Amino acid sequence: MNDSLQRCQNGCSRSRMNHVRHVALRSWLLFAFLVLFGCGQDVPPATVEGTLRMNGKPVDNCLITFLPESAPEAVGPHSTGVTDQRGYYRLRLPDQREGAVLGWHRVVVQDLSVSTGVRRRDHGTIDQETAEGAPPPIRQSRVPPSYGTAQTTPLREEIKTGSQVIDFTIP
Repeated sequence: MNDSLQRCQNGCSRSRMNHVRHVALRSWLLFAFLVLFGCGQDVPPATVEGTLRMNGKPVDNCLITFLPESAPEAVGPHSTGVTDQRGYYRLRLPDQREGAVLGWHRVVVQDLSVSTGVRRRDHGTIDQETAEGAPPPIRQSRVPPSYGTAQTTPLREEIKTGSQVIDFTIP
């Protein structure tokens, strides 16, 4: 009787070992399939461009920052763009790729002419009228202060797959 019990235990052990090997092989194949067919790939950023206007006129030299809100669909880095003379901007990620991550964002607008002391005139020339040795004059922001922080900005936008144009008009 001890012999038959011993054979049963050996057979059961082999059967369990075969089952474990079979499960491990299936798991490995599933992992390989997922890696090969894209489950491990990142979603490409969406291309975003647009214009910034205030009182119907384009606003140049402003930093526009899209900050992903804390939601599963908006995980990733922020994106920024600087407006040109036409108020046009195009977003870039911190690694300089074009675009923005998908999902909802708070949009912050900051007037760079305040911090740089450089403001363009209507004709495109740079206005730096300062006396020699005198610091540049303190400039008032052309953008209302509420647009300058993530906590107070009234601007929210959803970034979707593909290319999109998002224009802003600030009162």
